[in-house]
Amino acid sequence: MRIVFLGDSHLARVRRDVSIVGPDVCNAAEGGACALDLVPQAATAGVEEDDLVVFSVGTNDAAPSKQVPVTAYAQAVRRCMCAVPARRWIYLAPPGVDESRLTGSHRTTNAVLDEYRDVSVCDDAGARVVRTERVIGSLGAGAFVSDGLHLSGRAYKVVLAAIAEAAQATA
Repeated sequence: MRIVFLGDSHLARVRRDVSIVGPDVCNAAEGGACALDLVPQAATAGVEEDDLVVFSVGTNDAAPSKQVPVTAYAQAVRRCMCAVPARRWIYLAPPGVDESRLTGSHRTTNAVLDEYRDVSVCDDAGARVVRTERVIGSLGAGAFVSDGLHLSGRAYKVVLAAIAEAAQATA
């Protein structure tokens, strides 16, 4: 079984420690991606029925620079889960941000991200959901690098372990 990562930088940045998740991981995620990018990423990765897809979107969808409406976000996620042949899915919900560190155009708030996290399309479609903000909660500000948006190495180890646990539960 191959594990395929789709989505945004929260998965695209995974390089080290990817073996925590499994021996055969294809990382097709790209920084800056939103829910509208999932189907093209899946096509590029050649996702098949036996693959387990782990996807992370929402942070860029909620960003002021993209502002994908929550309804369009939900439709794009639903479209991906219907169009891509994988039978097993894990949704890595947006981890949130450290609002005190955000600068420039990255003024997304955790309250806005909650609207994207709480879209029930993943639960309705039978995907396992990893609530990233809960998994990294004990790390506090240490969960993020200095930009307040991306995860730290410590956070990735915790998140990857949560993905591995969810993957085993879908087997």
